Amino acid sequence: MKILFIDTTTSDIAVAVIKDNEIYNVSQRDAGVKHSQTLCGKVSEVLELSKIGFDDLDAYACAVGPGSFTGIRIGISTLKGYCTAKERPYVEINSLEAIACSQNCGNMGCSVIDAGNGYYYYDKLNGISKTVVPYDDERVKNCGRAGGACDYIDGALKLVREKYNRGEFVCSLAPVYIRRSQAEIALENKVSKNG
Repeated sequence: MKILFIDTTTSDIAVAVIKDNEIYNVSQRDAGVKHSQTLCGKVSEVLELSKIGFDDLDAYACAVGPGSFTGIRIGISTLKGYCTAKERPYVEINSLEAIACSQNCGNMGCSVIDAGNGYYYYDKLNGISKTVVPYDDERVKNCGRAGGACDYIDGALKLVREKYNRGEFVCSLAPVYIRRSQAEIALENKVSKNG
């Protein structure tokens, strides 16, 4: 098993290779808004560290959200580019589910990720309740949470392994957006104001 994993859904850049029973991790905390400038260099670094090339990979894996809209698109489009050059199956994971699997995030039956603007992405871990809730919502008090992808990479890689071993591949990576983007909201407000 040789899988390249990336997660650009938060301010962190999580990049790792699962090579049989070993993990090679070159993730970077708090990359800010430099994902597009840093990601491919991190991929090269982790492949060199693990002593494998794209030809050796069995699959690509990606966190598809929720999280930063631009970050999600950067991760997905980068892996799609790699797949165009070296076709491999995809494994996709949900960031909230990765938090739930993480030993580092102290999960208590629900997960949250900061969505900005006073809100969290929230999941009660029953597969149907992914939503957006305000920071002061009672439901988020005892939830597993992460500051960034580096906090829950252990859970993400656990999910990747499990899905790979069960053969849970997707033909195409699809972003998980729980709420509308600020641009969509601003456009709607502008249209209704002028319309």
